[in-house]
Amino acid sequence: MDEEKLVVLNKYPNAVDANIVKGALEASGIPAGVIVDSTANAIWMAPVRVVVFERDLELAKQVISEAEETPEDVTEDTTED
Repeated sequence: MDEEKLVVLNKYPNAVDANIVKGALEASGIPAGVIVDSTANAIWMAPVRVVVFERDLELAKQVISEAEETPEDVTEDTTED
């Protein structure tokens, strides 16, 4: 049986940030997971890890890089003349 290796894409300070990244990856068709060590996190503020399959690592990095380059505060002018 071939097992696929999971690798850490990145670490985030909290589960909210990690889950936003996970959602962006999944929206791009990349399976992803979030690993939270709740015991360590409660004591040492351990980072939350986002993991992907090793085969998807480079594509995942590209998706996240492109997402970080996109302006967050894009607003449309909806005023009528």
